[in-house]
Amino acid sequence: MYASKYFYLGEVVVSSRVNELLKENKRFSLEIIMDLQRYCIKDWGDLSEADKEINNDALNNPGDLYILAAYQTCEGRIYIITNRISEEPGDNATIVCFPDER
Repeated sequence: MYASKYFYLGEVVVSSRVNELLKENKRFSLEIIMDLQRYCIKDWGDLSEADKEINNDALNNPGDLYILAAYQTCEGRIYIITNRISEEPGDNATIVCFPDER
């Protein structure tokens, strides 16, 4: 289980395609680590200002269903998505995936 200063990530998982690329591509692996670090400090990446504000508002309302961020990597755009079941550490989950796997 992981927590940032701002919210609980819960269990962090990756899609099968992301997992395969993590094994094959060191640069991609490093980019994913950096993107997760950015995500934990509320740097939502390549989203519109309106979408970034929605994420920031969701942090104040645990009833919102999810928080989403988008980042560009050497393998293409990825999403990091955290469901927002509650503020209990074990209730949330975060996935790293490609847009077509969402």
